[in-house]
Amino acid sequence: MKDNHSFDSIVTHPAALEILIRALLSIARLAVTLAIALLVISPAGTAQAVEIAPFLGHRYGGYFEDANSGASFEVADATAYGLVLDFDLEPGRQIELFLSRQDTQLETAGTFTGSPLFDLTIDYYHIGGLYMLPGNGRVRPFLTGSFGLTRMDPHRSDLNPENRFSLALGGGAKFFFTRSLGVRFDVRGIYTALNSDSAVFCSGGCVIKVNSSGFSQAELSAALMLRY
Repeated sequence: MKDNHSFDSIVTHPAALEILIRALLSIARLAVTLAIALLVISPAGTAQAVEIAPFLGHRYGGYFEDANSGASFEVADATAYGLVLDFDLEPGRQIELFLSRQDTQLETAGTFTGSPLFDLTIDYYHIGGLYMLPGNGRVRPFLTGSFGLTRMDPHRSDLNPENRFSLALGGGAKFFFTRSLGVRFDVRGIYTALNSDSAVFCSGGCVIKVNSSGFSQAELSAALMLRY
């Protein structure tokens, strides 16, 4: 019980969340800066160590149940887009930075169609690793794992954004046309942690008092991949 309360105090404390957000954004900026620096200073013909992959995909899922009313809410399926940066650590292993955004809606869950409540942006800021599986030639299957921050930003002036910890596991394959150009396909499952007694989307009152320990989404994406 003590651990649950400690976790909830961390994810809901504004100062702690502000520090976490700044740290993750700093990591993202540093990764992009390193990638650009390597592009500029690396001479032709030397071993390269950075992969840049802007992606486009679709994200599914995200379900909440209100503990007070029993009403159900769900995140509408919608397009996702973002950037993956991979840095070689050793042969077959990479450090990975995963940044993804979904512009969607929170809806009441119905048998056939739900009623939209408000527009919602869900961002993931993750850092983790990628492990290459044995492949043939230019086709390289892989597994990924990451952790970081989920930011849920309701587009309604009377509601506050939510920042929560999250984990992701996934896999896919890279297809190289040349040594420096290819495409990659990913599937990820992303779990965002919530305490079962926490409330979300609050400002004065709260839209939902969550009756679960978290919510899950799945993301499918395709990316153009540049390796330098």
